[in-house]
Amino acid sequence: MALVQMTNASSRTCNVDGWPVITLVNAADEAVTVPTKYVAEPGKPVPADLAPGGGVFAGVKWTICDKAAAGCPTGNTIKVGLAKGGPLVVATLEGFPSSEQSGITVKSLQVGTIQPSNQGVVAW
Repeated sequence: MALVQMTNASSRTCNVDGWPVITLVNAADEAVTVPTKYVAEPGKPVPADLAPGGGVFAGVKWTICDKAAAGCPTGNTIKVGLAKGGPLVVATLEGFPSSEQSGITVKSLQVGTIQPSNQGVVAW
């Protein structure tokens, strides 16, 4: 399980709602297909106007697999965005294998809803 924090790095207020886009990426900067389920955890999405520099949060859970196993989605980093088809940014990861190892394995992924506070976001 991980806590995802997204920060508005623009100079404009933006509206956020729904679920973040979480993408496993390989060393060639290509998206790796991972079965993903969007869940209403810790509850329904909470729409928010995100001021410049402000942040919102979401929780993610994943199941790992053996990197050597056939069909095990493997990458070296995670990218995050606020809308499908929108821009993605490289996530700052803590507690993951170094990118040179291409050791992030994600057999399946659950993505929780965007929330204005981090309280309770990973309590599911």
